[in-house]
Amino acid sequence: MSKSDIDKGIVYCNRVLVGNWYEAAQLEEHKIHKFLEQMKNGELLLARYRTMTKNLNEPTILTQSTGRICFGDRISLLAPHVPATDPPTENKKGLLLGGRISANELEYFQDLVDGCSLVGLVQTEPAKRNTFVITSADYCNREGETLKYNQEFLLTLASSLEKKPLYVRYDPNPIPGLCGLYPLYLSENPVSNTRWRFLPVQRPNITRFEQEGLPVQVNVDIVVNHCATNVNLGINVGKWAFGFHGKICTPLMKTCLDIYGRELPNNIWQIYIPIAT
Repeated sequence: MSKSDIDKGIVYCNRVLVGNWYEAAQLEEHKIHKFLEQMKNGELLLARYRTMTKNLNEPTILTQSTGRICFGDRISLLAPHVPATDPPTENKKGLLLGGRISANELEYFQDLVDGCSLVGLVQTEPAKRNTFVITSADYCNREGETLKYNQEFLLTLASSLEKKPLYVRYDPNPIPGLCGLYPLYLSENPVSNTRWRFLPVQRPNITRFEQEGLPVQVNVDIVVNHCATNVNLGINVGKWAFGFHGKICTPLMKTCLDIYGRELPNNIWQIYIPIAT
């Protein structure tokens, strides 16, 4: 038999120990052990996503009220007159203000922390990500006192009260490109940029000045005003983005008025609290 005929019978397979076979086998074993360890510790991307979803979408109970709102109440802010879909769909309106975690942030934390941005959420069920507490802005204990129009307060994330409070903040002159699409974010520091106030909507039969000092009513159209800049909080219905749980709408810090000096629908909010019956 010639040498060429012998060579034809040689077939290389996985059992042939050629090259860096030992290093490759050890690398595969290391990858398997690392994967099992990450799965056990919840460090996989899917595990992080599940943890984030559980933390953000955990149901909460809002404060029951007979019409007035008080300091210490757990509320949600609803923009009732803006479309809840993109493109707009008839009879589908209303966005809740709530926190978000981006894809880049998911690797480092799975709950809302200092620096997380706020957006308009399509989901209108009360959850940890969209539940806030009205907190006093003058460092006095006003628990249970009625909140009045034009009275300053801090909007605190309800789930953060158990740890370190996080306040809704807006910086009027940020570094260009720093905040991106989302001007609102959560901050641990209760500074002047975290102070807000509720104003009544403009009406033809009564002025805003005449309503100053009256109790703020729930489930009634109001304006959310930033104390430091005197601009109104709104929803930018022209800018939508994709999030982990569907589309989200970007907030807008701008006073939008019509030709009669009245606020436009994207500047109108409601304190969303189910009224006790």
